[in-house]
Amino acid sequence: MTDRARQYPSMVTLDGQDYVFERILKDDFFSVNVLYGNHGGERYVLKLSDFRFVLGWMFRPLAGWISRREYRIYNMVSDIPGIPALGPRHGKRGYFHRYIEGQTLHEIERSLVDRFNVVAGDPALGNYETSLAPDFFDRLLLIVNAVHRRRIFYADLNKRGNIICSTEGRPYLIDFQICLYMPVRQGLMGSLTEKIFQQLAKEDLYHLYKHKKTFQPKLVTAQEQELAQQSNLSRRYRRFLWQPYIVLKRLIYPHGSNETIWYKWKKEKDQSPRMS
Repeated sequence: MTDRARQYPSMVTLDGQDYVFERILKDDFFSVNVLYGNHGGERYVLKLSDFRFVLGWMFRPLAGWISRREYRIYNMVSDIPGIPALGPRHGKRGYFHRYIEGQTLHEIERSLVDRFNVVAGDPALGNYETSLAPDFFDRLLLIVNAVHRRRIFYADLNKRGNIICSTEGRPYLIDFQICLYMPVRQGLMGSLTEKIFQQLAKEDLYHLYKHKKTFQPKLVTAQEQELAQQSNLSRRYRRFLWQPYIVLKRLIYPHGSNETIWYKWKKEKDQSPRMS
C-alpha cells in the first residue's frame, strides 16, 4: 500500500498472528500512524517516521534515526501502567505499539465544541459533562511522574491528541518522538543538569493542569491552579522557538495543524481511497 512516498503493508504478522490494515489514524508533518487489527479484535498501531514535504525523501536517514531514538525511549517507559505496550520494529523507520480503544482529549474537546457550540479552548468547556472520570488527571499525573522518575522529560503534553481516555476511563500517554532523556550526572555538571531537568518536568505538569482546568475546572485545587500558570521558560519557548517554527511550517506545509490532519479522515471518508 502506498501513500505517495510513504509505504506501509496491507497485512503484517506479529507474534504469529496476521493483522490487516484498517485505517490511517494520524498523518502529519513527521509521521504516519496506521491501524491494524486481527480476527480476535486485537489491534496494533504502526508508527512510520517520515517527512511530508517536497524532497522529504532525502531526509529518510534522519527519519530513521528519529524512529530508533523514539523506540529506545519508549522501551524505557513501556512497562509503566498507562503506556501502551510496545511491539517490534518495522523496517528502518517504523515500530508497532498496542492500540488503545477510546478517545483522545482532542476528540473529547471537538465533541463538546460540536454538541454545545462553544469555542475550542474556551473555559466554558468545563461546564459540560465529559467521559473523563473525576480522578482522570490524578491517574495521568501518576503516569507523568513515573516517566519523570525514568529521567525523561515528555515535552509534548501540550498536545491533547497525545492523551487518550480509554473506554474504561483510564488515561494513556502516547507519542515519545520529542521526549528528552537526561541521565543523572555527577559533580557540578550533575547539579546543573538536575536543575534543568526539574524545571523541564514542571513544564509537563503545567500542561497537565492546564488541561484539567479546561475539562474539570471545579476539581482544580489551589496548588494545581498555581502549577497551571505559564512559566517564563514556557513563554520564551513559545515566542522564540514555537511561533517561528509554526510560521516556517505553514510556508512549507500549509494544510493545517497536526490535529486537523489527524482527524480529517472522519469527515472525508469518501474522498480518499486510503481512509476507510
